[in-house]
Amino acid sequence: MKMKQIFIVLSLFIGVFVVGADSFIISPLLPTIAQNFHASIAQTALGVTAYALCEMLGAPLFGPFGDRFSKRKLLLTGIGIFLIGTLLCALATNLATFYLYRAIAGLGAALFLPNVWAFIGSYFSGKTHAETNRMNKIMGIVMAALSLSVALGVPLGSFLAQLSNWHMAFWASAILTACAALVILLVLPDTPTTAQKISYLQNFKQVFSTKGALRALVISLFYMFAFYLVYTFLGSFLTVTFHLSLGQRGLVFFLYGVANFIGAIFGGAVMNRLGRVRSILMNAALSALFVLGLGLLGSQLPILLIFLILLALSMGLGVTAISAYIVSIAPQNRSTLMSFNSSVLYLGLTIGSSLGGLLFQNIGFWSLATVSAVAFLTAAVMVMTMQRSAK
Repeated sequence: MKMKQIFIVLSLFIGVFVVGADSFIISPLLPTIAQNFHASIAQTALGVTAYALCEMLGAPLFGPFGDRFSKRKLLLTGIGIFLIGTLLCALATNLATFYLYRAIAGLGAALFLPNVWAFIGSYFSGKTHAETNRMNKIMGIVMAALSLSVALGVPLGSFLAQLSNWHMAFWASAILTACAALVILLVLPDTPTTAQKISYLQNFKQVFSTKGALRALVISLFYMFAFYLVYTFLGSFLTVTFHLSLGQRGLVFFLYGVANFIGAIFGGAVMNRLGRVRSILMNAALSALFVLGLGLLGSQLPILLIFLILLALSMGLGVTAISAYIVSIAPQNRSTLMSFNSSVLYLGLTIGSSLGGLLFQNIGFWSLATVSAVAFLTAAVMVMTMQRSAK
């Protein structure tokens, strides 16, 4: 890549990292926030739900804007709204305001993240095999920022919260977000807007009339539901089962994040060798196996860590493949389609965090892992069906 392209990828990487850090920071902090607000873990987890609902509902509404207007301006607007929401979370004094401020941050993420993937598809895509491989690798690199946010952002937030209180985690996130916004402002170029003159609603019609688009979104929904069902309550499971401190829980998430980062970094190379569809299929099946091991055999901490690392590697490869596949389906409506992908991602998070709270409190963590494995296998079956249809 040329130096200019390297700086562009770096700016997107930083932006996705800070948004990801703020999104994932909730899991290890749930017990601490619940204690501070004198609420249950299930009630506090509604902060995750509020964020996810706004991202889920906002992303499709914002999607067509990215297919018609400057993605650079939309990215800056999105990260600005996200910054405001994060700052307010640091100032939250009760559970109700915390829900509201997480919702504002969710709206910012709804505008920012889909346009990152759409920008990559627009700026780095090409018709040759080499250009396609390059886009796959760049998608994997930027996607790895989400994994790095787990490896570095979440443990850092846990460490800051342990030194002072959980508010410090959001203050740190706000500072990083402001730095990311500045880098994007200075580095990111404008991309050509689409020449098509179609109505706002026509964007949606074009997306859902595209062959394979709806099926790919449903696969993404099952994949994300399966992941967040377990991940959201992992910190709580570690506290209840192993009585780990906040800092110790942060180290566990650090291990997960490093493994997930490695998987995402190599996701592009794996896709180039196996193909996007086969890569999704393989990692959905492996994720089902690993999450079952995590839930059913994870009563011993070393065994739990082994399965968690394996799940992290598989998820890093699988999510990268899903995103690269979806961004390639509808070149003229990338922002709209990726907005729907973000929406189903957070729909999975919404369902997972809501259902997970009930299952975790009333049955146990193993029930989360079992339902998660079924969802991963459902995604794998749908991928097999999609592959046969393509043939």
